[in-house]
Amino acid sequence: MRRMIYWFKILPALLMPTTIVAALLLASLLFKRRTFALLALLLLGLSSNAFVANHMMAFAERGRLHQAPDQLPPVDAIVVLSGMIRDVATAQDGTVPEWGDAADRFEAGITLMQLGKAPVLAFTGGRLPWSATDATEGSVLRARAIARGISPSQIHLTAGVQNTAQEAEAIKQWLASRHTNMQPRILLVTSAFHMTRAQNLFARAGLSVVPYAVDFRNAAGALEPRLWFPSGEALDKFETAWREILGQAFYAIRYF
Repeated sequence: MRRMIYWFKILPALLMPTTIVAALLLASLLFKRRTFALLALLLLGLSSNAFVANHMMAFAERGRLHQAPDQLPPVDAIVVLSGMIRDVATAQDGTVPEWGDAADRFEAGITLMQLGKAPVLAFTGGRLPWSATDATEGSVLRARAIARGISPSQIHLTAGVQNTAQEAEAIKQWLASRHTNMQPRILLVTSAFHMTRAQNLFARAGLSVVPYAVDFRNAAGALEPRLWFPSGEALDKFETAWREILGQAFYAIRYF
């Protein structure tokens, strides 16, 4: 399983625009063909354009819109997926966890608990083999949830997991031990672009899923004039969406 996670991360990287652009430029040099260089320039221009990147992200998000949390139904558990913490170096030669781009996942979980939508809040123990610390992301989130007033008895932390499929399996096993002869219902909290794949995997695990998408990557309103020019921000958004679309396709084919 440890080896598989490397393949799950490496294979999509080989299909990213930046990797393909580098390969095309190398081919242009090796084979003395300008066509490869022109294709590289075209691909880089398209993938670093905010208009294109926004449409790619909109496709990954599948048209999801923000929902008012107080309008959501009560469930058996609120499940917040990992993917919002990064480790940064300290001046004392150690590391400290810091919020990443998807911190809305945590805030949404806290808000739903404060609204009384479920008796328990579950964090997944996300940790990759190359992580800088032995602590799982879920353990960090658990401590922060307690600091925000959530009772330790209302928080569940899964064992270590490395991807969404493992998160779904871990939550399935935990809820199976709590609920017998029924299909547990969960509020699933994750980023909007990640929700389609996550919801399908949790539903496949036998759970009744109420999705609550957060961390939307497209802002409302028209594009700013500066965003019509190539930018690293647009390229990052494009590759984030493209990686997720590849993940959705992989699991769709795997479970077809």
